[in-house]
Amino acid sequence: MNYFWIFLVSIPGIIVATTIHEFTRAAVSTALGDTLPKSKGRLTLNPVNHFEPIGFLLLFYSGGFGWGKPVETSALYYKNRKRDTLLVAVLPSVANLVLGIIFLALYTKASVGNVYLAMVFNYLCYYNVGLAVYNILPVSPMDCIKVLSVSLPANKYFQYLQYEKMVQMIFLFLLFFGAFQGLFGGIINFVINILGRIFFIL
Repeated sequence: MNYFWIFLVSIPGIIVATTIHEFTRAAVSTALGDTLPKSKGRLTLNPVNHFEPIGFLLLFYSGGFGWGKPVETSALYYKNRKRDTLLVAVLPSVANLVLGIIFLALYTKASVGNVYLAMVFNYLCYYNVGLAVYNILPVSPMDCIKVLSVSLPANKYFQYLQYEKMVQMIFLFLLFFGAFQGLFGGIINFVINILGRIFFIL
């Protein structure tokens, strides 16, 4: 299949996945009392406000590892910093998984009719699930870093931060040379298959 065509049908999936991810972060943090996302213009579904070119290209190249423009949040506004920081870190990926399920359902319906529309829904599903899967990785700027900040003892977390940049560089180096594409592609497809079976879509 034409590589340029694959890129074109992937664009909606990447934009929707990153926009929903960052908007959910902004919305959850705002609901918990944080005024920073709204003041920075991030409490919006406008994809332009969440677009980050390097993260966009990485998402296409890797099939799931990448990011939108990170939303600035402040835990100073939270009533329960540990719990609320965890919610702000985890719920964006939950939103991506929910969208993944919806687009999987739409894909199964479109696949018996319009093949081009089915491809768009396929990538919408894949990139939403892929973003959720990759955010489990303890690699900056994935959300797992925030999860570690409130789940690990402080001394262990700060020990990890000393090696964070090194871990990130090694991971990106291996990712660039395709070391993880087969592995994570398989994991993403496995998750999609499980979601399909759970919700009686497949």
